[in-house]
Amino acid sequence: MIRNYIRIALRNLWRNKLFSAINIGGLAIGMTISFMLILYVLFQFSFDKFHANTNNIYEVLTAEAGVWTTPAPLAAAIEKTIPGVKSTARASYFFDHLLQAGETSVKLKGGFIDPPYLDIFSFPVIKGNAKPLHEKNEIVLTASTARKLFRQANPIGQIVKLDAHDPLVVSAVVNDPPDNSSIQFDFLCGWLLYEAKEQWVKDNTWGNFGFRTYVLLNPNTSLAPVQSKLKHMLQTEAKSNMTTTLMLHAAKDWKLYGAIRDGKIIGGEIETVRLFLILALSILLIACVNFMNLSTAQAARRAREVGVRKAIGANRRSLILQFFGESLILVVLSAILALLLLWTLLPAFNTFANSSLKLATAPEIFWLSLPCLLLVTGLLAGSYPALYLSSFRPIRVLKGGANKIKGNFLSRQVLVVFQFGLAVALIITTIIIYQQLYYIQHKPIGYDTKGLVDIQLEGQLYDNYEVFRNAVIGSGAAVEGTIINDQITNSGSTSWGLKWPGMEDGGDQKAFGVIATAANFAATFSIPVLQGRDFLSKNDSMGIMLNETAVKEMHLKEPLGQIISYNGQQRIITGILKNFVSDKSYKPIGPMIFTYNAEWRGLMTFKLNPSLSLQASMEKLEKVYHEMNPDYPFSYSFVDESYQKKYDNEKFLGRAINIFASLAVMISCLGLLGLSVFAAEQRKKEIGIRKVMGAGVQQVMLLLSKEFLKPVLIAILIASPIAAYIMNNWLQHYTYRIHIEWWMFGIAGLLAVLIALVTVSVQSFRAASLDPVKALRTE
Repeated sequence: MIRNYIRIALRNLWRNKLFSAINIGGLAIGMTISFMLILYVLFQFSFDKFHANTNNIYEVLTAEAGVWTTPAPLAAAIEKTIPGVKSTARASYFFDHLLQAGETSVKLKGGFIDPPYLDIFSFPVIKGNAKPLHEKNEIVLTASTARKLFRQANPIGQIVKLDAHDPLVVSAVVNDPPDNSSIQFDFLCGWLLYEAKEQWVKDNTWGNFGFRTYVLLNPNTSLAPVQSKLKHMLQTEAKSNMTTTLMLHAAKDWKLYGAIRDGKIIGGEIETVRLFLILALSILLIACVNFMNLSTAQAARRAREVGVRKAIGANRRSLILQFFGESLILVVLSAILALLLLWTLLPAFNTFANSSLKLATAPEIFWLSLPCLLLVTGLLAGSYPALYLSSFRPIRVLKGGANKIKGNFLSRQVLVVFQFGLAVALIITTIIIYQQLYYIQHKPIGYDTKGLVDIQLEGQLYDNYEVFRNAVIGSGAAVEGTIINDQITNSGSTSWGLKWPGMEDGGDQKAFGVIATAANFAATFSIPVLQGRDFLSKNDSMGIMLNETAVKEMHLKEPLGQIISYNGQQRIITGILKNFVSDKSYKPIGPMIFTYNAEWRGLMTFKLNPSLSLQASMEKLEKVYHEMNPDYPFSYSFVDESYQKKYDNEKFLGRAINIFASLAVMISCLGLLGLSVFAAEQRKKEIGIRKVMGAGVQQVMLLLSKEFLKPVLIAILIASPIAAYIMNNWLQHYTYRIHIEWWMFGIAGLLAVLIALVTVSVQSFRAASLDPVKALRTE
């Protein structure tokens, strides 16, 4: 019996090649997109789950804003005073350093850690000392870094020079962090070396918030008591009067739940992941609806078959099993094609999504759930056809009454409404997301990013930064330059404890963003100075500038010349700068201070000479760089590119929604095309009679198009308020956001109508142009 069902199913597929191709192709494309998005979602959920201790690993954050910067003594205090803590480890911020081994010289990412770091995290040692970094002169390399520096030679015991200064011995090699790790590095050095290099690290003070602190809890330790004891540790251990509290952030939440406010997780990348999951299910549903629509549309063709089978004794149950079987065969064929397409398209998707998805290494849950997904898809896609076709009464069918069976046309209309409703909702979503992303990327940020280039002060440039600045400007490569502690596009450091004239009680607990810089800061970045002046020289070494928000926070009516107490120093306000964006443009601009502090320097930013071409300016700059810092490769970053890079996630979301929404619409059109082909064929004789009676091509086209235009219009009316509600909630994540306007729905509706008309009109024109004699020759 099963063999007979399969033979009949394959025979029907071959007999109806166009419908079979649309059915299998539509399902395959839908499955391909869905599988791709599901793999991406699973990859995102797998982040940081590879650690053996992942359920007990936490990072300490400031609870108010979820900032990772914590003081150096905190780790030891936690381990000493809080029960249930197994171990702690500190880590510096990981960034690029110069590594040299013989003639090989490369810049790679790494930093400084406490030795227990490698016990907390699962970065297993594959060569060398299993417990490294207890000595000052040690360095740990990843396997890929060892190959870059030493090729096939044994790296253990070899010498690697760090930043052209510190000769270190390779004591161990660890596996590279996997792609689904939030922590990425190429090498690690010990904390003892960090203290030897930096006096401010060795001082080990509670006032310096510049380190990451990780905590490993004992298994089965209750989190609540630990959180409670940690919360006010800055006040109890540091004897500080600041109101900043601390919290633990679980490793399993680092990737997707990174947005924290007032000690509570308020979201993060999980919003994007959920959107992709909804998109995957929506596209799969659209593909299933295509199948259901086309199958019910072919009911008349198979009605006599159903009638004959029932007449010779077939019961409804056997017919339902047959049609479900045919549906599952279609689904399996579609799945095979989908997996082939997925295997072909994954490399392109990885490049697009900056991921490393591989079908061969897909999570077990994907392969285990695939048969269940196929079964559900087959049952869902074949449910209505199976139940509907098997309900035909043999007497009416064999008399030719199948075409008039009640509910066939109406059910298809409902399915078209559902299908195009999803498509219209996706179009509206795409328009609103695009408008919001365009708004935040083109919102004025308060300074000119064009022509600005950042050069890291490393090697000989760190001590000779003034000579370097003057040499670059003297060469004509740049017209201005200043030092800064970090890129201006970063959110910067944070400071508490400021005091100012007329300060209210608790004012010293307010957090201020801090940028450490020197002379010509505002001039270099073209930031308007609203009052006073820019830093001019070392004579301003005790000067401080404020932005507009800081002036409002301090309630200073006449700020110039006022004294601000900062880190125990009495600094005089020399200027007020116009607010500018240092984080992202959709977030509110917080209070910021700008201190003249040449000791806290990390970069030099140059304003390139506008009278020269970019290439000419960079060639002159590179020449000066190599003359003054020959040990280091010339590296730089443009400020405008760094600023745009902050929006990579938003850009990816916008492009992804655009592409997948377009594919969803295309799948919907495939179904609509199939239905229009069948409708035209089913009404062939009616069209012939109308043409004989004098109807023109346009009248016939209008007749056929109206059948499909009505459900599309209904879909627009239903989908618009639903999409508006969803997108209004999405926009609430942005402080600065667009307003949802009527024209967005108008464009989406117009696009849907035009796409539907174009899809249907092609077949309608062919049907309307058919010779009526051929249509009526069998009458």
